[in-house]
Amino acid sequence: MVSFNMYRLFILLSINLCFVHFGKVHANTFPSGKDTTTLSCREVAARQLDEALTLMRKHYYKKDAVNWDSLITAARARLVASENCEDAFQTVNWCFSQLSEAHSYIMPTAKAAVYNNDTVQLKRKPRISQLVGEIKTELFPDRGIAYLSIPWVSTTDSAICTRIADSLQNLIASLDASGVSKWIIDLRKNTGGNCWPMLAGIGPLLGEGVCGYFVTGDDKVPISYRNGAAMQGRHIRCRVSGTSYKTKQDKIRIIILTGFATSSSGEIVALAFKGKKDVLQYGGPTAGFTTANSSYTLSDNSMLVLTVSMEADRNGKIYEGPIYPDEMIASDLDNPYEDRVKSAAMMWLDIF
Repeated sequence: MVSFNMYRLFILLSINLCFVHFGKVHANTFPSGKDTTTLSCREVAARQLDEALTLMRKHYYKKDAVNWDSLITAARARLVASENCEDAFQTVNWCFSQLSEAHSYIMPTAKAAVYNNDTVQLKRKPRISQLVGEIKTELFPDRGIAYLSIPWVSTTDSAICTRIADSLQNLIASLDASGVSKWIIDLRKNTGGNCWPMLAGIGPLLGEGVCGYFVTGDDKVPISYRNGAAMQGRHIRCRVSGTSYKTKQDKIRIIILTGFATSSSGEIVALAFKGKKDVLQYGGPTAGFTTANSSYTLSDNSMLVLTVSMEADRNGKIYEGPIYPDEMIASDLDNPYEDRVKSAAMMWLDIF
């Protein structure tokens, strides 16, 4: 049996974050593409560290609580003392460990190229299965129940994001055609990524209007779904390509399934349903990465993934750490063929 701590470590290592946009986040923050072949790895790592620290001091959501002079001095000393290239390039991540910051990190150049669809850096086009998790649906017409899983999304490619949102809304329309009024939305394998196609795709069940907030100090930026578009404040981050779908039933009941693999953007989707009428959360607590990140491309084409805000539900309640379900139901890890969480959700929907 896999322990909770071991599984949480796996999620942390494989996680992709919901990148929010505050200012010119996705533009290259520092001139990229410079010829670094004449520089030693320690020199490149030192440049990466300086660039990252500059951004951290400006944008990190807990910046006022950090002794920056002490951290910078210690980080530079660690880099100088590093014994090899790999160790040198871990210095920024070491800084985050000193801050007890688990949701920020450096994304290596190769992975950043895939995530950002950087055709200059990419040697080959990634398979769609490398960018998007599996979407599953089931229909139980005799019980009036539809099941839909929401996938992780590891890309910011706008065309792919639109395709994901389109696919989810088309699947909702197909399931809704049978007249169902009870829905199960499964986030248990959603380890995060780009939250915007998830929110745009699930919009017909989420409903129109504000469904959450990004919170930094006294500032609250609304997260909303409107007419097929997922929005951050007044800015559209992803929208369906055609006319948005609206469910046939005005009154629907929803159960959200979560577990300790539900992380980051998966948690944003879970939070988007918190406080909505006739919605319950079943399963286990989420991974606890309920903060939002911005991404900054550095001069070596690596990417700083930096936590810049906290997250709140539609009622303004801020969540720090795991999101706990309304009904805690343990999965039977020894029996993968029996889905106790899903069965419990269906039983509740049958009764109410």
